[in-house]
Amino acid sequence: MSRRASFNYSRALDAAALAARAAQRAASEAVRRAEAERRHAEWAARSAAFTGQHLDRYQTILDDIRDQGLDAYVGEDFATIEGMIARARELGKTDPARAKSLSQSIGPLVGPLPREARRKRGESRAAAYGSHDATSTSEPSPTFARAEPAAPAESAAETAWRESLDQWTDFVSRDLVYTELAALRQSLDTEAGPRSSADVVSALTELRSRAESEVAALRRSEAEVEEMQQELSAEAPEPRLDVATPQGDDSPALEDAEDSRREAVRGVMNALEDAGFRVENPRLIQLSPDSNEVVVVGTRASGSSATFSLSLDGKLEYDFSGYKGSSCDADIDAVVPALQEVYGIQLTEEVVAWRNPDDQDATARPQPGRTNRA
Repeated sequence: MSRRASFNYSRALDAAALAARAAQRAASEAVRRAEAERRHAEWAARSAAFTGQHLDRYQTILDDIRDQGLDAYVGEDFATIEGMIARARELGKTDPARAKSLSQSIGPLVGPLPREARRKRGESRAAAYGSHDATSTSEPSPTFARAEPAAPAESAAETAWRESLDQWTDFVSRDLVYTELAALRQSLDTEAGPRSSADVVSALTELRSRAESEVAALRRSEAEVEEMQQELSAEAPEPRLDVATPQGDDSPALEDAEDSRREAVRGVMNALEDAGFRVENPRLIQLSPDSNEVVVVGTRASGSSATFSLSLDGKLEYDFSGYKGSSCDADIDAVVPALQEVYGIQLTEEVVAWRNPDDQDATARPQPGRTNRA
């Protein structure tokens, strides 16, 4: 006959072993925490310095905008960014991670701001003075509303000026050479100024070429700010301060389960040997990536065998097979009780999964499963 059943098992560790293990875990935890704090402090210092460099660059951009009188044209954005920079500097003293995050949100705002400010000022000047006199340095006179004598026909130089400026619609570049444009326009009314349309077109072409070079420089400056953003993103993330218990062999719960199973395996092997079985070395069987079991097999010369499987979740299964008649009960009674009584393995209620009488023994009959409580 054969019989298969299962228990839940546990193995209590003595107080000294538990205390030693607790002390070892506490010491390991202290070492891990100290190392985590050291790494975090180093990261915080590096991050604060790195973020501070970016904030300095952002502030320089704002200072340049203010010095050129452009802040009035982007007043709301200017004030918002300036406040964000101040906030990030304060956070850098206590929370480098948040300071870094805030700095990353400042970059996309401050990078294009100089070009946007110049565009708005250029548009404002063009709207205020008209395309013909878009570079006037004085406010429109209130007397413009009064009746004026008919203006003389414009000269060829003035016509070239107006037509060329009407085609120059990039207000960023126009604003960059605004002073030079104003001087050129005023020179048209003097004897020393350009007299022919070709001279005016040539002078404007030269100014426009220089202005476009300065626009390209502005865009390169924006690209540098974008690169700074990428540098911030590439910086190592903030290391964790909450030291998590490592998973694997160092996990306390897993250590307890492994120790408990190790003691149970030793008890099973000893109990089988005491009962006269020849016991093979235990085998570790990987059932899945997350679970395994240890299998212990004891055999007799008659061919009967006893197989014990022990999993980490505290489940013990046995299978006594190859017996004739009910003779396996004698071996079960010799091995299973000894696990508790001799080797201290605590067993819960036994659940019989299979009990099969051998028909070679005419007296063998199915028997109800027994229970065994810890």
